[in-house]
Amino acid sequence: MKSNLSPVFWREVKSLFWSPVAYIVLGVFTILCSYFWGSIISNYSSYSLQMLSRGGQAEMKLMDYMFAPFWGNILVTFIFLLPLVSMRAFSEEKKSGTIEMLFTLPLTDMDIVLGKYLAQLALAGVMLLIILAYSLTVLGLVHPHWPTVATGTLGLGLVMASFLALGTFASSLSENQVVSVALGFGALLLLFIVDWVAKSGGGTLQSILAELSVLSHYEPMGRGLINLKDIAYFAFFIGFCLFGTLRVLESKKWR
Repeated sequence: MKSNLSPVFWREVKSLFWSPVAYIVLGVFTILCSYFWGSIISNYSSYSLQMLSRGGQAEMKLMDYMFAPFWGNILVTFIFLLPLVSMRAFSEEKKSGTIEMLFTLPLTDMDIVLGKYLAQLALAGVMLLIILAYSLTVLGLVHPHWPTVATGTLGLGLVMASFLALGTFASSLSENQVVSVALGFGALLLLFIVDWVAKSGGGTLQSILAELSVLSHYEPMGRGLINLKDIAYFAFFIGFCLFGTLRVLESKKWR
């Protein structure tokens, strides 16, 4: 069957970027990034002066003292901001009744799900550019390990893609956008709790939770390492959430 993914994608992009939600998310995200980056630069400057006064080299731990904290703070913002992006994917369609119109068009459920999901990734791409822009502000001042910057940014992109896939699934479960946000926020918070428990536990439980945690698969990328196991995990996570969304759409409850 011929795919009609493109019309769904552009329809969703137009709807997303014409709504105030996208600009609120991008505005708040930029403000938070500015605050985090400014605070980290200030702290790193103090650290550099201390190291130089002792005859050390401040740039030896540049990634640990500047980029790692910045990325860690950004990950926390994803919990609060990304559910706002994904909440309207299906909840708004159901509430307004336009979901029924979509089902009457020559579109497959896969077209609908992927079109909406890829539109969200377009907004996530803008957020990644904002993150990268802050990283580039240190050009000429310090010399970060740019391959690690690249893998860390890639890791953030995969985390965003995973969180948005989960948020899309949450949006398909309710016609109320507030409920969708609450479900998405709760699920993302649970992923963070799983990571905290994994780090504080031990033995078999720690190993199992570490394998389930999104953050534990991101952390190697934040250190400049890319493992096929971590890439496969993100691919499976995204695929599983989108598959669940497809099953919801195909159920008689929403037909």
